[in-house]
Amino acid sequence: MGTVLVHIAIVAYLAAGASYLTWLLRPRDRLVSLGRTALCVGLVLHLGAFAVGQLEPSGAGVWRGGQLFSLLAGALVAVYLLLDLRYRLPVAGAFVAPLVVAAMIPAHLVPSRARAVAPVLTHSLLLPVHVAAATLGTASLALAFALALLYLGGERQLKRKHLGRLFARLPSLELIDRLGYQLSVWGFIFLSLAIATGSFAAKESTGAALPLAAKELFALLAWGLFAALIQARLVAGWRGRRVAILVVAGFLLIVGTYAGLLAAPSRPGHTTTASQLFPPQPLPGAG
Repeated sequence: MGTVLVHIAIVAYLAAGASYLTWLLRPRDRLVSLGRTALCVGLVLHLGAFAVGQLEPSGAGVWRGGQLFSLLAGALVAVYLLLDLRYRLPVAGAFVAPLVVAAMIPAHLVPSRARAVAPVLTHSLLLPVHVAAATLGTASLALAFALALLYLGGERQLKRKHLGRLFARLPSLELIDRLGYQLSVWGFIFLSLAIATGSFAAKESTGAALPLAAKELFALLAWGLFAALIQARLVAGWRGRRVAILVVAGFLLIVGTYAGLLAAPSRPGHTTTASQLFPPQPLPGAG
């Protein structure tokens, strides 16, 4: 049942992406409405599929890399829809929908290694808080990244005095700059919570505090970069291009964190936040 729901959700996300991209070429209000509706339908089915998967016996206490990206994709859609509800940003939807599809298809079609959740964390609040904070923080920063790219593209066209279709679809650069900064602040807050809860969960499950493997280092570098961005905005009054470039750099560090999370094998005597939360466990009956 969950597989059927997620496949229909992917089709809905594909329809949303096609609607938004077509709108970039031929601006019609009905295309934007169709894209929003398709995203909403896809999100509902997506969350339903995720809930069904967690309720199944085979999904209890087990984490897969694909589930991580599926959850991130759903959170990105939810954050975008909330932002679009207030500010009407269909041009950002043309970036979000294809990005969601790009995350969803590998997440559900490419097999990934299962890891059992550490027993000490199974009934702990640290794990859901850590996962929720990391997911919401990444989704907020991904949308800030998309807005930063839109800002840089719009500013480039404006400086060259060659106002193409992208610029014609953009809201004001001032609004994009402000929304991107606000999303960066929320992403920083959630990232701080994710790092703190990850450290506590690591200590609870293994007795060791947050170690500096590659992925944790990327996360701390991203945290420091966004802290510097906020400081520069509040104290030095940074705006526009410089902030957008920092947002892009910070999000690339976040991407490095997730790449390290999936790529790094668990090694005896070497623990990381991810392996502490989801250490490999022998299957029942395995010798």
